[in-house]
Amino acid sequence: MIHNPEATEGLHNRTTITVVVSEDAGNALGMIVLRQLPNLDQWVWGRLEPRVYLGDYSLRGKGARGLATALVSGPEEDLSIKFNPAIEPGQTVNVVFRGFNPQSSIYQWSTELMADGEDPIRYLGPTLRLNVYEQDPYR
Repeated sequence: MIHNPEATEGLHNRTTITVVVSEDAGNALGMIVLRQLPNLDQWVWGRLEPRVYLGDYSLRGKGARGLATALVSGPEEDLSIKFNPAIEPGQTVNVVFRGFNPQSSIYQWSTELMADGEDPIRYLGPTLRLNVYEQDPYR
């Protein structure tokens, strides 16, 4: 899941990616890769120093630094998030990025989840979607 409580273009955001690792997953979650689907604008992830917290999503969840590293790479600006330590089966992880919302549009990403370890098993995850709306000139 992806959450962004502030959905107006140009405003500060607190984009949170939430992953529930099933109790019967069999492997810990080592990494997530998000690939933005075609759009006129790229999503701006802000500083790539995400905060991470375990448990259900919380609007004000703080998290701690150093539990995940994030890297934007390639021509499509894929976002790779690597967990250290890996997220064990039965846990829910939330990765929080702070930045600014881009121009109004619908932003979508394909997701890939990778098990921890060498030569990891790769799973295709759901498509994530966020709407960003124009500023209200009468506000």
